[in-house]
Amino acid sequence: MGTAAVSTRSLSLRQSNGRIANTVADLLRKKLTVPEIYLRPRILGLAGVDVLAVDHAGSGDIHGVKILFGQDAPKAIGLASLFTRLKAMPLHFKYLAVPQSIVDIPTVYEAFSGVRAFDAQGIGRIGLICYAASLTEGDVPLLSDGGATLLIRPERFLLRGEKLETMERFIAKAKPDIAVRI
Repeated sequence: MGTAAVSTRSLSLRQSNGRIANTVADLLRKKLTVPEIYLRPRILGLAGVDVLAVDHAGSGDIHGVKILFGQDAPKAIGLASLFTRLKAMPLHFKYLAVPQSIVDIPTVYEAFSGVRAFDAQGIGRIGLICYAASLTEGDVPLLSDGGATLLIRPERFLLRGEKLETMERFIAKAKPDIAVRI
């Protein structure tokens, strides 16, 4: 009986990013009730959202995740502009997903713990998801928890009717990339 050769091939950037997006989508699938999930949706006003999930089979709250892939890991200065862009997006719940390695940087965790992650109007807070850096390595299996963890729970943002209409039009026309079958 022969031994299987172990591949040391690295994933391409596209494969790594896809694996991370799938892992974040899986976390939302487990946390939400019958979500419909869209990967890299193309919606006006949502440039930069990598994962969009709509709770309750497309009729519930809208969750959006901006994933910072390893090569995009933010500096403390870049977080302020990321927060500003996320807060402007028409979503009920907003998350930033980052590699575990940068969560350990005190300025990153402090930014989420501090005032910047909250909406100026007082309603809404950006959540923090971290993912295992090993997701970029093709030969490393996913952890039992899927490789992504919700560190800071988001708080619901206010979403005005006119912005909600844009999202509802997209949801009515688009087919989800991941749907829970019941």
